[in-house]
Amino acid sequence: MSAKIKAVVLHEKGGQQVVEEVDKPTPKPQPNASIPGELGDLLVKVKTVALNPVDWKQAEIGFFIDGYPVTLGSDAAGIVEAVGNGVTGFSVGDEVMAHTKLGVPGGYGAFSEYALFEAATTFKKPPHLTWEEAASIPVGSLTAALGLYHNLNLPLPTENPSFFREEFILIWGGSSSIGSYAIQLAANTGLTVITTASPKNNDYLRSIGAAHVIDYNAPDVVDQINSITKNNLKYALDVIGSESSNIALKVLSQNGKIAWAAGPPTDKKEGVQETGIVLGECHRDTKGALKNVNRLLKVVEQLLFEGRIRPNNVEVIEGGLNAIPDGLQKLKKGVSAKKLIVKID
Repeated sequence: MSAKIKAVVLHEKGGQQVVEEVDKPTPKPQPNASIPGELGDLLVKVKTVALNPVDWKQAEIGFFIDGYPVTLGSDAAGIVEAVGNGVTGFSVGDEVMAHTKLGVPGGYGAFSEYALFEAATTFKKPPHLTWEEAASIPVGSLTAALGLYHNLNLPLPTENPSFFREEFILIWGGSSSIGSYAIQLAANTGLTVITTASPKNNDYLRSIGAAHVIDYNAPDVVDQINSITKNNLKYALDVIGSESSNIALKVLSQNGKIAWAAGPPTDKKEGVQETGIVLGECHRDTKGALKNVNRLLKVVEQLLFEGRIRPNNVEVIEGGLNAIPDGLQKLKKGVSAKKLIVKID
């Protein structure tokens, strides 16, 4: 008889997420050969999880869900209890954090006492980080890294890049989780970071690498950005939505690039390249997206161990698994400059 654990379970699109007893998952025998870059499963005793907008959106809309019942959750940290067949680089007892598979039944969701982590999207946890900080890292940092180094094709910070002249990047939504990691990564890459936020977050964003912080509500926000860049802005990353993507489009040079995480620009500008950042498809993609994510994970992991980037500010929600549904509703109403964390163990 299978051992039982507790997990947050969703039985249908738009339904309530409830805590139930489920079978304790076991690593599958071997990686899926049709998904390049799969390295195999780790069974992890979950210590902490982070809440992300994708979690409540999946529950309500039903995208990226392979079947029901399912346990959601995409950011988690914990201790490896078992290592799947053929997995290398990880051992029982390792402290880890991961971007877990989205919407895959069978024990892959983070909102559980035990979860399966795909090794390709699992970080080693730096010892100086708390469990709460560790859970805040995977989704935000990997989405930012994809936007910068895949969509915008910037050089990696670990390659010690240099630019012939000052190069600017606009990061719209700097106080978000993705935005704060993007600021740090871009600064480590050698770019001059311009970001937007509420004035209350100015000091924090400057402390993590932003050179210029502009109030996104300012009526002259476009003029302020153009003044700083002297109308020569090649790169923009937007994490808020189509309206702000349109503003970013306005300030880009004709040969510019914009990567968006929450909504494409509805306007067009000749010569500007625009692409969407989609982290969630990496565990399903048959063309090698997972390999690319793993490559970027190693870069982020190195910077974390070296102390060159730091985790989000966090707010801990007490109550364990039972607190997750209400925590997601709190997130849906709006949270700024911090990540909501739930302690599971």
